[in-house]
Amino acid sequence: MRQLRILWFNWRCIKHPLAGGAEVYTHEIARRLSHMGFDIILVSSRSHNLPEREYVDDYLVIRRGGKYTVYLEARRVYKELKKEGWIPDIVIDEVNTIPFMTPMFVKEPIVVLIHQLCKECWKYAIHPLFYPFGWSLEYLLHKYYVRKVREGKIKFIITVSEDTKNDLVKLGYPSDRIVIVPNGIDIEKYRECLEGSDESRENLVLYLGRITPYKRIEDLIKAWSIVEKSRKDCILIIAGRAYLRYLRKLEKLVRKFKLKNVKFLINISHSEKINLLKKAKILVYTSTREGYGQTIIEAAICGVIPLAYNVPGLREACRDVGGILLPENSPEVLAEYILKLLEAENQYKPCRRVITWDEVAERFLNILYEAVRS
Repeated sequence: MRQLRILWFNWRCIKHPLAGGAEVYTHEIARRLSHMGFDIILVSSRSHNLPEREYVDDYLVIRRGGKYTVYLEARRVYKELKKEGWIPDIVIDEVNTIPFMTPMFVKEPIVVLIHQLCKECWKYAIHPLFYPFGWSLEYLLHKYYVRKVREGKIKFIITVSEDTKNDLVKLGYPSDRIVIVPNGIDIEKYRECLEGSDESRENLVLYLGRITPYKRIEDLIKAWSIVEKSRKDCILIIAGRAYLRYLRKLEKLVRKFKLKNVKFLINISHSEKINLLKKAKILVYTSTREGYGQTIIEAAICGVIPLAYNVPGLREACRDVGGILLPENSPEVLAEYILKLLEAENQYKPCRRVITWDEVAERFLNILYEAVRS
């Protein structure tokens, strides 16, 4: 098996303050491939407190530019590496709303990784008046990529769910060039939860993930204003990496409703996350859409009931692990289901039939080899 040089572009690395499920996916695969001897360089944006160059689990992270300028820096880094004699065998263009436009400057085979389309999320990412412009821009950029797939410049599109694949096919991507490589899980990291019991559960409802507008956490807080009127013995914890302006908005909403049992935990460690999953009864997700829903499967394997809005990505994750999808995406219906689940005995069986990150990395690598050969 020939060891490949892999150049990977993503807007954030795993250490970025706003890193989410896409960055977990990238990191878990990159570190496994690097441990197998593959030479991997990840190019991402630079947060002010992170070094420009750093090895993370044996793969090199080069950080340049900010949220938007990283896309311009990607071309420069590519050229600099080649001048230094480091020539990739394959380039991965990871698309988080905006692609890196690699077909314009990359000579080697390209694989594109797309977790989800932004689509409705534009309403939350920019001012609502500019939402049509945002989606139009995303649409046009994808049309360019569709053409490059058909021309053979882009070898494969990797995505994480059937929902996203269907969205991509509607945009014109050839179905036979789209490969689903779903999110995985590291069982050993959740061993404590697997060995726990339902007796340790508390009346705790949990949100775990990035605290950012498209997650619609305000819907959860509105639902909690209904729950708290009926149940004074329950706690809602919202935990994760926060977009600070949005966090302030949520805190203001909590004060407006005069809620007593809502807590925010920012930038929690893995051990803190495990402790929450050992205690919680319900995990709630109210996103506009997701690529898949990494936290859904993490909660499920720990015996926490996933309760989610019926949207792309989340519906697939809930289907895979036996989670609950709401019949209507509204705070009122969400509150109704939270109350029902809190009052019922916890009969949810932890999901253990999930794909591991080792299996994900193997599938991913097979696609890279096929792209290099084609």
